[in-house]
Parts: sequence; C-alpha cells; structure tokens
Amino acid sequence: MDKIPKSRQTYDYRPAVHFTPPKNWINDPNGMVYIDGRYHLFYQHYPTAPHWGPMHWGHAVSEDLLHWDHLPIALYPDELGCIFSGSCVYDRENLSGFGTRDTPPLLALFTHHSTDESHMEHQSLAYSTDYEHFEKYYGNPVIPNSGQKDFRDPKIFWNPVRKCYSLVLAAGDHVEFYATHDFKKWDKTGEFKAGDHGLKGICECPDCFPLPTENGEKWILIISMIIAREQIGVNNNVYDRMSHLTQYYIGSFDGDTFHDTEQSDIPLLLDFGTDNYAGVTFQNLEEKVMIGWADNWDYANFAPSDNDGFRGKMTLARRMRLIQTGKGLRLAFSFEGIEEARAHACPLATGENRLRSQSFGLKITANGPGAILLKNIQGELLAIRITDSEIIVDRTEAGQDDFSAAYAHPAYGRTHAPRVLKEGTSSEIEIILDKCILEVLADNGLIPITASVYPTRPYEKLCLSGSLKAEYYTLT
Repeated sequence: MDKIPKSRQTYDYRPAVHFTPPKNWINDPNGMVYIDGRYHLFYQHYPTAPHWGPMHWGHAVSEDLLHWDHLPIALYPDELGCIFSGSCVYDRENLSGFGTRDTPPLLALFTHHSTDESHMEHQSLAYSTDYEHFEKYYGNPVIPNSGQKDFRDPKIFWNPVRKCYSLVLAAGDHVEFYATHDFKKWDKTGEFKAGDHGLKGICECPDCFPLPTENGEKWILIISMIIAREQIGVNNNVYDRMSHLTQYYIGSFDGDTFHDTEQSDIPLLLDFGTDNYAGVTFQNLEEKVMIGWADNWDYANFAPSDNDGFRGKMTLARRMRLIQTGKGLRLAFSFEGIEEARAHACPLATGENRLRSQSFGLKITANGPGAILLKNIQGELLAIRITDSEIIVDRTEAGQDDFSAAYAHPAYGRTHAPRVLKEGTSSEIEIILDKCILEVLADNGLIPITASVYPTRPYEKLCLSGSLKAEYYTLT
C-alpha cells in the first residue's frame, strides 16, 4: 500500500485518557487535592491561544484519574499579576477562618507574577467553600518578595514536627521553607541548595513529603530544574542533556528544612525521558500520587496540535514508593487509575501484531534483551529496546519532528536510561501509548521514561522480539 500524502493526513493527537485542556495552552499541574472522592486538578492555562501567555488556573475534577470534567477557570490575572504555579490544601480544621468546621475551605496558595518590567513574584492566597469558585485574600501577598528574581511555586505540606503546615518554594538556586498556623502569616524556617549533590540551576515546582521504607520513614524533596546553560550536555549523558529536568533527593526533614542524608553520587531523576516536568503530588491523599506536565519547554510552544487547538497534556497519575536497590534507595512508580483496564489484558504473541487502538497498555516481563517496535504505513517507527545495561526509547523516526530543531536533535530523540536491576534479573515493564504520549515504567517502576511522539498516521503494527512476554489492554 502506498504512503498517504501529507496533505491527506488527518491524525487526531488528542489523547484518550491523558488530561488535556478543552482548547489552547496548558503547562504545570497546580493545586492537586483529593476531596470527598474527587481528584481536583488545577493547571497553568492560557485560555486565549495555543501557546504560553498570561497565566490563569484552569480546573478539572475526576473520580478515576482518567476521565475529567472541566470546570470554570479558578483564578484569573489581576492587578498584582498573572497566576503562576502553586498548591492547594483542604483546611479540615478551618485554621484559616475562611470556612467552618462543617464546611472546610479549600485554600490555594499561588505565585503572583507581576506583568510590569520588574516581573516580581510574590506568594498569595485564595479560598473557596464550594471548591469551584475562589475569592482572593484581601491581605495578599502573604509572602512578599524581598528582591529575589526567581521566587515561586509554593507547595504546602503537613509538618509533623512543628504540628502545623509548612511549604517549600523555589528561590533561585535553592528552595526555602516556611511554616504557618493560619495560612496568612508565614515564617521562614530554612533553605536547601540544589547542586551540592545532583544538578545545579534555577529551581522550580518543588514538593516535599515522607515515604515509608523497611527501616523507617524517609523524606523526598523533588525539584524541577532549569539547568545552567554551561552544564547542558557537558557529560553527554541522560542527566544533563536538556534545559529542564526534574530531580529528587532522599533524606530527612527536621521541621525547619530538608537534609540530603543519602547524598547520591549521580543525580536522581524523576523521569529519564524528555516530556515530564513540574510534577507534584495530591494533597489530602494518603498515597503519594503524582502528575506531571507531559511536554518540554524547548519545543512545547511549537508542537503539533489538532483541529481543537489544544496544546499541552499531563502524564497519567503515578503512585510512588521507595525501594532499596544495589545502588541505594530509589523511587519506583506505578500507574494509578488503570487497574480496571489492566485486568482485561490478554497475551500478545511474539512477532508482528496488528494494532486496533492508538490508546493501549502493555504489561511486559523481560527475562533478557528484547524490543517493542511500533510501525505505521508511512514507515514511521517508535522503538523501545531493552538491553542488559539500558532501557532505550527511540523516537527519531517516530513521526513529525520538523517543527523544532530541539525535538529533532538526536539527544532528545533517543533516551538511554541506565538499568537499576542486576543483569539476569527478571524485569516488569509497563508501557502506555495514548496517541501522542508514550510512558514507560521499566525495571519494576524504577526507570520512568516519558516522551511525546507525533506520528503522521496511526501505528498499525506492534512487533515483539527477544526474551519478552507481553499482555495487551486497551484504554478508553
């Protein structure tokens, strides 16, 4: 069969189960919180055009983390500036006084980004008693800026030492911690500098929370990083190949600040792929579940869209746990919300299989090297290869790439993630493809890889080879 001319290509890129806006631009997830059986997702949104612009907070809710109902925009720009990233907290005890014990308020702490020449950033507060319509606090900002250029993205968490709420926010090359008893007055308690171990650069979108281990509790500090220009690509490896990456630290929290007690010799990446940034966890949820922005600042403004004019998507929700490996403690991830679909998985034959859906999952057991290849009529190829030393995702021939030199660059097109499990150990791998977004959780969730792909026609064939056993399930 002949290739279809580009003028006749009508592929719809909107994912089936990954969150996308009704139309136009989104980036960072914000204010994620769980209340009365519903997951609330707020997000950076420019409702006027499919590119970055004056930021609002969009809003959606879900009961299963796959299917979302869009709600009215929660926060609009005002005289103090645009509405940059932040977080929400379900104020159960009405410590803020904005609700009652019977009707606890939902509080949003966010960054006001000035639109004047100063671009000054402050932290401000808004509240809601119906969890949909927000009123901004008249005393904003609640954490003024003392003159720092980058001062944003507050993430609220419970402080078990001080018995109050704390937050961590990004402040240039470090993060700062603040504590409060009423959400209106905040006292600075400490700092943590990124780069003493791990990656140096400008910090963004931090998160801080505890996770259990076999030997007691450890705290995780996540920081999304704008990598220093002189550091990008210097080591020719997966740890410094892009301008934006998300890293994490494992340690302790003393009530004032975080301490990097594990001190890894290599940066600990939250995702080895090109398209997972600014991820944060849900508040008021016992499990630690995260969603990230599934795009990349180096090309997101130019990525192919569709007739709906949306641009931007989120990762699927991922649940986190800490696992002891031969290289120390590491975060491991599993997809949250796909249990029902996964339960209907059926075996997939080795060799060539016909694809009947562009939104599907694969459960794979790897007992040695192997490959998963996705192909279409245009000759486009998306490859996931498992070797003894690496998990490789290769999208260099997967579809459109002429919209961005960065996207087309081989360093972005091929992800080489070093394996964590010992050679010869059986590995569980889960792969999700949802039209334009690929997510891989390899080596029992220890190696996450997220990549955007833009085939010009649907992938029609899946080729399975090597020492792999696979099950296939559809996502709707």
